[in-house]
Amino acid sequence: MGTVKLGDKAVGSIVETGGMNFIIVHKGRPSSRYDLSCDGVWLLLERDYLANMQWHASEDNAYATSSIHTYLNTEFINRISSNIREHIKQVRIPYRTGSTGNTVAYGASGLATKAFLLSPHEIGYYDTGASACDDGDQLSWFPKADNTDETAREKRMFKATGTPQRWWLRSPDCRYRGDVSFVENDGRVHVSGVRCTGRYSIRPAFILPYDLLVTDDGVVRPNTVPTTPTSVTIPSTIMGGSTITVKWSASTDTENNLAGYKVEKSIDGGGAWNQIYQGTAIQTADTVTFGTASVMYRVRAYDAAGLHSGYRVSTQVTVINNTAPGAPTNITVPAEIRGGKTITISWAAVSDQDGNLSGYILERCINGGASWTQVYQGAALSYADIVTKGWSKVQYRVKAYDSYNAVSGYMASAERTVNNNELPTITCSNADHSNIGVKSEGFSISYSVNDEDASDILTVTETIDGAAKRSFTATHGVDNSFDITGESFMRLLNGDHVMTVSVTDGKESAAHTLNFTKSVTQASVTLTTPMPADGQIAVCVLSVSGSIPEDADLTAEVTNNGADVQPVWEDCTNAVKRGINHVFENKIAANGFAFNFRITVKRGDSNQGGFISSIQGGFQ
Repeated sequence: MGTVKLGDKAVGSIVETGGMNFIIVHKGRPSSRYDLSCDGVWLLLERDYLANMQWHASEDNAYATSSIHTYLNTEFINRISSNIREHIKQVRIPYRTGSTGNTVAYGASGLATKAFLLSPHEIGYYDTGASACDDGDQLSWFPKADNTDETAREKRMFKATGTPQRWWLRSPDCRYRGDVSFVENDGRVHVSGVRCTGRYSIRPAFILPYDLLVTDDGVVRPNTVPTTPTSVTIPSTIMGGSTITVKWSASTDTENNLAGYKVEKSIDGGGAWNQIYQGTAIQTADTVTFGTASVMYRVRAYDAAGLHSGYRVSTQVTVINNTAPGAPTNITVPAEIRGGKTITISWAAVSDQDGNLSGYILERCINGGASWTQVYQGAALSYADIVTKGWSKVQYRVKAYDSYNAVSGYMASAERTVNNNELPTITCSNADHSNIGVKSEGFSISYSVNDEDASDILTVTETIDGAAKRSFTATHGVDNSFDITGESFMRLLNGDHVMTVSVTDGKESAAHTLNFTKSVTQASVTLTTPMPADGQIAVCVLSVSGSIPEDADLTAEVTNNGADVQPVWEDCTNAVKRGINHVFENKIAANGFAFNFRITVKRGDSNQGGFISSIQGGFQ
């Protein structure tokens, strides 16, 4: 059932209390001649009340001492239910003092009363005759009119038992001690009065506060305070500078006019309180200023009439004024990132002025998106992360956190492009960049190339000291041979050399490099095929041209049966040096006479190198 404030009901409305109906005939003070206590809602009995009552048992029309004044403030008041009776206002109304004359007391000098009769002026009837008493001003429900106005007379009629009855007014006849004014059963007002010992009906009036409530069916009831919230809760841990939620239980209100709650905060243990919220919710957010030592909250309910419940007070919580750590000053991510491989991300250490740094949180963003995924949390300054093959881009960011989970700002890396191509590989028994030692004669190195992208075409290039030896399309996983033999070896000077195998899949390359040292201290030159002769070879001549150090050991040999299984070699060194003919001693050639020579040069003590540019000669 709904309720409204009594003060919000319109003048003329009918309300009920104590089993009786009352008309709201005025709100507020009728004029300044009324005491401030008269500011309220004026109620006048509508009907159905005891009739035929004496105004006074004797011939004395002083209202202050009348029987009816005493009755109204005792027996009548007691018929009103106690919960309403206690709210009936003690007021001071204008009244004629004494038993004769027209002296009227107003304002604070008015008659103290709770229930009272109305005066002719209050029901809109004004008479300036000698019998009239100026003891009031018009109430708003009554028209100001004389006895000829039918509307005014209708409003003044009192149908106490269904049939209009005469009813008493409080104003005396100022000429006669025993006469008082009244309203006739047809609504006409008589101020000349009748004997106050007569028996007429009474229409009590009284004044109630504005904030009493009226139910939908018109019953006046007092407004009661809402119940006090049974609890108020705040977080057990509160960080300075954070925003917390204060919650409380709902209150109830007998009149169903609960209006809301007021929440107050204290930062000095309850010495002072400041309101932070007013409204209908049962929770509110509050920011606890950094540096606050402690905080506590209290809440109370209030209703539409302004009544408040008691307070419910929270626990007092000591505020933790923790400062977040600073952000890492840098984060390092490899410039080259390959899909399907593991990379290491590292970052700079930070300090925390509270000395409670706990660690770092690393997050990752892929493919240029807006979302970040946490990949690590801990105290380390680096993390190995697997980059999934197929990602197009990847970026990382890191922040520090402390034991209270306060976090720093982020330090973000540059966004990296992910290379999803599989790099070709070279497999060799000799490790990359290893030294395979000193070589005095030609040699070969075995290797194979491969690529996880099986469809890639692999092109291999072999180089010696940066000069290409050969280039070819290789088969995945098949052994190849890098040959440094024959003329290739002979053309190399003594000293350090680099041999490199490189392979490309058309997108990227890989290389495998080996180092070796050529060290050749002698050279021997001969004909691959001896030169045949038609007859016996008896003499020959040879000359050797080039750069041959003086301390080199030069040996020259010749044979005239070079086609035999075991040729006979004869030393002709002296002849070569002197530039003269050599006469063969051998006279036998099983396979026919055939000429050949063999020139051998060894380095001397100076270790100075040289070369043979040509060998010339003849035989017969």
